[in-house]
Amino acid sequence: MSARLARRCRGFLLTACVVFLACASPAAGAGEKPAIKLTGHPSTDFFGGSFGGTLRMQSGRLSHSDPPLLPQQDQASGEEKNPWLAGLLSLAVPGAGEYYSKSYVKAAVFVAAEAASWIVAYTYNKKGDQQTGDFQAFADQHWSPVRYALWTQDNIGVLSYNTLDPASYDPVPEGHDADCHAPFPCVTWSELQKMEGALQAVPANGYTHVLPYYGAQQYYELIGKYDQFSRGWDDADLQSITQADLPLRSNSKRFYQYAEMRAQANNQYDIASTFVSVAVINHIVSAIDAYWSAKRFNSSLHADLRMRVQPTPYGVVPVTEARIEYRF
Repeated sequence: MSARLARRCRGFLLTACVVFLACASPAAGAGEKPAIKLTGHPSTDFFGGSFGGTLRMQSGRLSHSDPPLLPQQDQASGEEKNPWLAGLLSLAVPGAGEYYSKSYVKAAVFVAAEAASWIVAYTYNKKGDQQTGDFQAFADQHWSPVRYALWTQDNIGVLSYNTLDPASYDPVPEGHDADCHAPFPCVTWSELQKMEGALQAVPANGYTHVLPYYGAQQYYELIGKYDQFSRGWDDADLQSITQADLPLRSNSKRFYQYAEMRAQANNQYDIASTFVSVAVINHIVSAIDAYWSAKRFNSSLHADLRMRVQPTPYGVVPVTEARIEYRF
């Protein structure tokens, strides 16, 4: 017996079994005349149910069934992204994790935010440096610790309610005050600070601080912040005061002008500091978003595998279909 004949016999027997089973169905027992819808392939007709195919019966004629399908299988693609790696990339460089997860628009947004934050921070920090240089030059030109020290010494009796003797202090030795400019070598800083310390002990006179050495950051801050230093400005009224004038108040316009210049510098530094904080936050937010972007990427990417049988003039043949789908 040839192989072809053996296959035909086997197919005949399988088809006969199918016909027998169909005739034994409840519909046949009720007197109906069912027809069996076959694919023409014995293995599929008989075992098609295990592969997702169905035997269909229609009265009146035989017809091919719809091609049976294997159950759909979802398989993770080989492009899965590591969420932790994505987060670490964006923590280091905002947008890098989003780019790794193929979220290109968000990657561009985070990169732009990072660049803008540092550009603004750098710009305003430079403006603050420039403004600082401007107000320090203004102070060096218009404020003098010599003028301040000498006026304080001259009025120490009133400022101390007659408890301190001017002769006890010598902040600017006689004859050394002429043409004394920054860094003010004519000032005996220890004597000046000793006098200020004594006045601090006297209540309600307006003296609350000791002047730091020239050039210190606090030096430039205090002279435009507290009224006790106002007599050091070159437009101040240096006339003598009475106890009715205490606590001491500024009578210098340059004192307030200088204070405004310092405030502008501080405001520019504050803006720079704020955008540095924005850049730091951008790193953190980008890292969190990159982690979830990778998770969403993995859950949205599927490889669908299907198998169906395709009728041909020579019978039916199994056909495998693969499809990759990305859901936004």
